[in-house]
Amino acid sequence: MRAVAAVGATAILMFMSEVWVCAAGAEDAIKSGKWEFRTVGGTLIHQPAPRTQLPHGMRWGPDGMIWSECVPEASQKLAHVHKRLDTTSRGSLGKGSCDLDITTDATTGTRKHVTNCAWSSGGTTRLEIVLHFHGDTLDGTTTNRSSFPDKPPTEISLVLKGHYVGPCDAK
Repeated sequence: MRAVAAVGATAILMFMSEVWVCAAGAEDAIKSGKWEFRTVGGTLIHQPAPRTQLPHGMRWGPDGMIWSECVPEASQKLAHVHKRLDTTSRGSLGKGSCDLDITTDATTGTRKHVTNCAWSSGGTTRLEIVLHFHGDTLDGTTTNRSSFPDKPPTEISLVLKGHYVGPCDAK
């Protein structure tokens, strides 16, 4: 059950980690607009049980989770963002308090997201996402480390791939 909760927490945290961007070099510039992300290496995590509800906008694909996010043009001047988030897990984790840090290396088109959460169940979760943008494509990794009382620590690492879809949807 904790493994399912950890996968659910990964999905929630990945969805909460907005893709803020900063302009980079011409070939590795991070384009504003709609991007589709997908996990690769679905053998590490299994499709959620039918009763498991993924966050809005996420779906299960052949290799794992797929979701789209808008990368707003206004965020392209931000080199570092820090947010404090309060959330409720859909699983057994309970309520959580999370710190999100996002940094950009403008010379390489690289974004790093680090989210640390403490859950009312006594557990902690650390999600690290590193994205490398290359024109209309991206690659990266995500690593989720979780620790819960009376359970051994877990670590799940996945490869991320993505591509530019087009302009953001009108609001």
